[in-house]
Amino acid sequence: MANRIVTRKQSRHQVTMSALDRDVRKAVALGDVAKVRQALEAGISPNDVDENGWTLLHLAASRGRDRVLRILLEEGGKPEIKDIIGGFTCLHYAAMHGRTRLARLLLEYDKSRRCELVDTPSRDGWTPLHVAAHYGRDSFVRLLVAYSAAVDPLSAKGTTPLQLAIIREKQSCVKVLLDHQADIDVQRGFPLRYTIIKGNHEAARLLLNRGADPNLSREDDGQTPLHLAAIKNDSHNCRLLYSFGASCHACGDDGKTPLDTYKDVYVNKESSPCFKFLQCATSHPRTLQEVCRLTIRQAIGKSRLHLLDTLPLSVIMRNYLRFKYEDFCGS
Repeated sequence: MANRIVTRKQSRHQVTMSALDRDVRKAVALGDVAKVRQALEAGISPNDVDENGWTLLHLAASRGRDRVLRILLEEGGKPEIKDIIGGFTCLHYAAMHGRTRLARLLLEYDKSRRCELVDTPSRDGWTPLHVAAHYGRDSFVRLLVAYSAAVDPLSAKGTTPLQLAIIREKQSCVKVLLDHQADIDVQRGFPLRYTIIKGNHEAARLLLNRGADPNLSREDDGQTPLHLAAIKNDSHNCRLLYSFGASCHACGDDGKTPLDTYKDVYVNKESSPCFKFLQCATSHPRTLQEVCRLTIRQAIGKSRLHLLDTLPLSVIMRNYLRFKYEDFCGS
């Protein structure tokens, strides 16, 4: 019983502190530096949490109040504290809203803990880079990798930031991540397979041009991206994949090629552009010119394809190696 007794003086103090806490959170949200300083001097801790587990740093990061954040850090604020909503730090919220200047302040303030903060996982294993990629914050992605963030961290479900950017169709983020050597063939080619399934021609072309393997098969059924394009009756992606080296003779676990799979799915197929292309590509070999292009690209390697422009070749040849003027629409 004695432990539950609260004196009138203690009760008044709790009410006063509660009012102070509300006032300081309002001041942080509005960026009122003077009132924040007053509250801190009155005994409010920058690390006190609300019902969601948010410290004042979470609030400042979410609202983009970098001047307030600097004060909170100077007064002992701990940016590594996670909320109870998803286990997110203030850097996660900065990533969510694209607050690059604020994030730079967080990462520069205590350099001894930078590596820990930049890759801190949430409850689901999302690092700030996952969050930035999910929301398409390409400038924030650049900032994080500049501060040595891991480019391919796995979430609890085995997802990388590149996969999230692909799923959310954040093309600029995809490019930034690939520029920093993100694993383009993660989970046996998930990025390319996903774009083929979704019929995203632009994204599929980007991935193939950056070196995605068009012949990686799914673990569950052995189907390649060309099988999936055939199932989707997508002649554009069939031509695209074939041009970048997809094999028309690859078989899934059922022993069927992309053409066989197409025949199983569609009844009236003879007039289909997709069927006509697959039939032609399956029965005729590639030209020597096409084989040479694929062989050169393979010899260069996907991690060095961005150096194509530095090769001592004519502009026409370099453009040919990059498929720059190829038209995959066909008839």
